[in-house]
Amino acid sequence: MTTWSTLAVLHWSEPCKDYGAVLDGLAVLYNSTEELRCWKAEAVPVDRFQIMDDLGDHDDTERVKRLRSALRRNELVPPLVLVHGLTPDRGNYSLLDGCHRFNAAHQEGTERLPAWVAHIDCCGGPPPDMDDPELAEG
Repeated sequence: MTTWSTLAVLHWSEPCKDYGAVLDGLAVLYNSTEELRCWKAEAVPVDRFQIMDDLGDHDDTERVKRLRSALRRNELVPPLVLVHGLTPDRGNYSLLDGCHRFNAAHQEGTERLPAWVAHIDCCGGPPPDMDDPELAEG
């Protein structure tokens, strides 16, 4: 039997810098909240679908450089925040937080990164809205 966690519990154990944006993405894209018990801590492959070709500005480039340096020193980097689910144009994951980490890992040749992965309505995970007491009872 799989032991699922909530995003709130994972965030409590290791805070996510862009937690507010992650919560917004969950609500808008997946009709879910931080209380849905569908999350697992995993090591995920660095895939080409999450890489940004154009980092945009100097700050993005500097952030990737700092992360590359941390990876070279085998330092832990914050976990990615992903939703699992095959989409033909985006691979096996939808990224909610961590594009700079993906870019740094790709440039360093790192094969896997730590991640919090939501399995919403896949891999035995619950459907969206199961964190809503009214819908869950009903």
